[in-house]
Amino acid sequence: MRAGRFSALLVLVAVGGCTEFSHFGQVSDRQTSSSVNNVRIEQKEPNGNWRLIGHTDGKGAWNIFKHEIHGNGQIRLSKPGYRPLIMEESEFLSQNVILLSPTHDADFSR
Repeated sequence: MRAGRFSALLVLVAVGGCTEFSHFGQVSDRQTSSSVNNVRIEQKEPNGNWRLIGHTDGKGAWNIFKHEIHGNGQIRLSKPGYRPLIMEESEFLSQNVILLSPTHDADFSR
């Protein structure tokens, strides 16, 4: 009985701790709410260059290890056919669903 409880506790600790090491979420189309695959996720470096830190998969999901995200740099999400979205790192880390606007979106200027 004790070994079973220990194993269950160990699994809970391992699964619960995984979220501290990575940031995950999904990118969706603002107009259709459909997932957007192959979105580049980049962070601006102090020298002004953008460094690729991840991308979305075939279902629009991303999972980026937090050690890849360096402090205080802006995050940019981009894909041809969509307007690039630039946000502060803290804003990116606080979101799990991000909406991208297609370039033909007439409501973008509001």
